[in-house]
This record gives sequence, structure tokens and C-alpha cells, in this order.
Amino acid sequence: MKRVQIVGTQRSGSNLLRLLLGSLPGVFAPPSAHKLRDFQGLLPRYGEPLNMERLIADMAELVELNALPWPSVGDRTRIVLEEMRGSSLAHAFLAFYDGHARYLGKQIWVSKCLENVHFIDQLVATELPVLYVHLVRDPRDVALSFSRAPIGPKDPQAIALRWLSDQKAALEARGVIGENGWLTIRYEDLVADPENTLNPLCTRLGVSWSPAALDFYLGEEAHMAASISELWNNLNRPIQRDRASAYKRSSDAALLMAVESIDYEVMSAFGYLPECVTAPTVISAEEEHEALIRDRRMRAELAASRDPEAEAVHLRRLHFLEGLKTASPRNDVGRIGCACSSRRKQ
Repeated sequence: MKRVQIVGTQRSGSNLLRLLLGSLPGVFAPPSAHKLRDFQGLLPRYGEPLNMERLIADMAELVELNALPWPSVGDRTRIVLEEMRGSSLAHAFLAFYDGHARYLGKQIWVSKCLENVHFIDQLVATELPVLYVHLVRDPRDVALSFSRAPIGPKDPQAIALRWLSDQKAALEARGVIGENGWLTIRYEDLVADPENTLNPLCTRLGVSWSPAALDFYLGEEAHMAASISELWNNLNRPIQRDRASAYKRSSDAALLMAVESIDYEVMSAFGYLPECVTAPTVISAEEEHEALIRDRRMRAELAASRDPEAEAVHLRRLHFLEGLKTASPRNDVGRIGCACSSRRKQ
């Protein structure tokens, strides 16, 4: 099994990359499932060692509530448990993808859970091979996209801090993983020339690039996503090259200045040249705290204005997770503990 974990910041074209890769033969590229993030704080309810059967059962139930559906595979819990190679949350995450991919007859899977850039140490600890693809986009375009999206940070400084945190985590992880397990892709290169940009990744995965992948937007999944939320309203269209450097057409000078001031040094490292400022600005812990408070207020105001029916689709997962937090731990299902780590590693 060949495993690909995309890391980076939201609003960077990760769904585009996912659908392109998922259009290639032998590749399973489902929507984000956020297993590592969502279950970090829930592990005490599964005991020590982890009650893997109960954990996987809850993971399987949660994925049924995804706004973007995963394929039907029958008994999700069983097919995942059969792939377990260890006893940690990270092992469960990898087995979840391994099991679904193998059931569907795929040899490669792609995870689009970008926030896993902050959990790479847990994935590394499994000692299972994973290829990390760092998708990076000009933070000014990321900020512009976030400012218009129904989710995510809204305060300019909060957006800039999110991008900075994610890229710093990626750069640190690359130093640990090494170049053999890491590949950086710029969004701007991806939309300008998808074939040449993805060829190095295809070579590593042992698959051939197919021009048919560019028709991803004609597929059922792309159309379904576009119909569910404005988050994904570009997925049922061909690649839009003018999405790169969209910030140049923006009149929001305050947003661009905030991003360049905070992200100045790291954005330059990826070839994005600041245009509004000439030096970086380091904000204090107090200023950062104030930015996050403003951001929470802005998000709450936006949430109150969203369509209730559309919002309910996205809140199903949150309600399930809240229920797990308040429910009593269940230890009535047989344990699968460290014995599974003795299975052959793939």
C-alpha cells in the first residue's frame, strides 16, 4: 500500500489536487475525514491500551456523517480492523485508509486532512511509510479565499497566523522526514501546468499521468460537492488558471498588508514576493490573543447568518463528536491492543 498525506493550509487547492489524483488509476482519494484531529482529545474514553474496536466503530460512524460522502464498503469497522498494524490513534488513522483502499481494489490512497501537518510526529512513530505532499499557496490568495468562505478564520491577522503556523510546521516536518519522503507543490504551478507539476509525484507512486484526469470536474463527486456548499463551488469547473495571484485584483489593502507583514519571511522562502511591506512585523502574544478574539467574534457573526439547512449538513459531525465527549466511556467491546503491532508492516 502506498500512502500519500497532503499537508498545508485550507483554501490552497487541496480538493483540486485530491480530485486530480483520484482520477488516476489505482488511486483512492476520499474527502477529508479529520480522524487524527478529531479523536486526539477523545482517547481517554477508549482506555489503555486503546479499545481499538470501539475506536474504529466510532470512526466509522463519524465518516457516515461527512458532508462529502465516503464510498460504501459494507462493514467499515471490520475492514479497518483487519488492516491494523499497531495500537495508536495514528495506526487507526492509517488502517482506516488502508482498509478502504484495499476493499476498493486500490493500491494508493491520498489523505486530504491538511491539519495532519501538526501530527506528523505521530504518523512517523508508526514506522509505516507515508509520502508527504506539501501543498502551498500564496498566503495573500489564501487570505482572500478565507475572507469569502463560509468557514475558517476571518480576521486578517488570524488568517496570516494560521498560514504561518501551518507552513512552519511543514518546514520543520520536512527536516525530519527528509526529501525522499517529502514533495512540495505550489498551487500556482499546479493550475498553470498540472501534468508537469504532478509528474514527479506520479513517478514516485508508480502511476502514469493521464490527461483524462483534467476532466475531474465532470465527475459525480465534483458536482455533488459543488451542490452542497459554496466551499466547493469551483470543483465542477475546469481548472481556473486565473485563481492564481487573485489578490492582485483585490481592493482589500488592509488584508494584504496584514498577511505580508506577518508572513513576510516564510512566504519569501516559497517564492512569494511581498509587495506592500518591506520588512516583517512580529506581533506580540497580546496582539495575537486579541486577533484571535476578534476572529472568534467574526466567525460567530458569520455562522448566525448562514443558511440553517446547509449549516446542518456541516454540523452533523460536530454534534456526534460532542456526544462522544459527554457520553460515558464504553469498554464492553473486545480489545485489540498491542498484539496487532506484531502483524507484518507494509
